[in-house]
Amino acid sequence: MKQSIDNLELLQLMERKQKLLLKLKVALELGRIDLVKELSYEFQAIVAQEHILTNL
Repeated sequence: MKQSIDNLELLQLMERKQKLLLKLKVALELGRIDLVKELSYEFQAIVAQEHILTNL
């Protein structure tokens, strides 16, 4: 049961990462470095959460 919950969380994190990557791409296209920085911190947090879930 715990593994299925972890898999669901990993799937949700992957979806969030994909959306963030699209936002990052748009921010880069627009030259919005301030927004790129903000989104990259959010992206790093998601990667850290993924790392925690995959190493349990």
